[in-house]
Amino acid sequence: MRGFLLALSLLMPMLWPGVAAALEVREGDLLFVTAGRSGLSAAIDDATGRQGAPSFDHVALVAAAPDGWEVLHADERGSRRQSLVEFRQDARAKQRHIVVYRLRAPQQAAIKDAVATARTMLGKPYNTSYVLNEDSYYCSDFIERAFRAHHVFALQPMNFRNPQSGQIAQHWVDLYHGMGMDVPQDQPGTNPNDMSAAPVLQRIGVLE
Repeated sequence: MRGFLLALSLLMPMLWPGVAAALEVREGDLLFVTAGRSGLSAAIDDATGRQGAPSFDHVALVAAAPDGWEVLHADERGSRRQSLVEFRQDARAKQRHIVVYRLRAPQQAAIKDAVATARTMLGKPYNTSYVLNEDSYYCSDFIERAFRAHHVFALQPMNFRNPQSGQIAQHWVDLYHGMGMDVPQDQPGTNPNDMSAAPVLQRIGVLE
């Protein structure tokens, strides 16, 4: 009888996925949000998406707070804190998925400092040009800076060209023309797709 119950307990998550344990986040986890199919999201996917892999247009850092988990990130509203509950609601409203990535063991020692650094960067405007500066941040820039003292993520030449055609999407041409500047192709920066593929991260699962 005990053997039967043990076998049943092992089979239940496969037969009824809904009874499986929910994914639990930890401090320092990175939340990557899947990209949309139009506007900025589509332009990011066009230039930095990887064939056969999910495409992301946003990334945020999980941090502990007195009243539960919160998310530290930089979006169109600037660099800010947001409850994890609200962050998930926003993703659902846009029909996006949140994929949790976690630092591998050697890099986890950087988490405490990274969270503290991220908190000092809150309250700055969003960097709409993606050209690095000290007065505004964009999403993956905010994360890279939070971990920079521990050299967790690397800056790399930014790419705005479609890998297949070599052409820069009209979205980027129009965006930078409106700012009175050239597309900053090959200038140092980061993006969520390349960051998610960093060897220091492991994919944990989708946050439902």
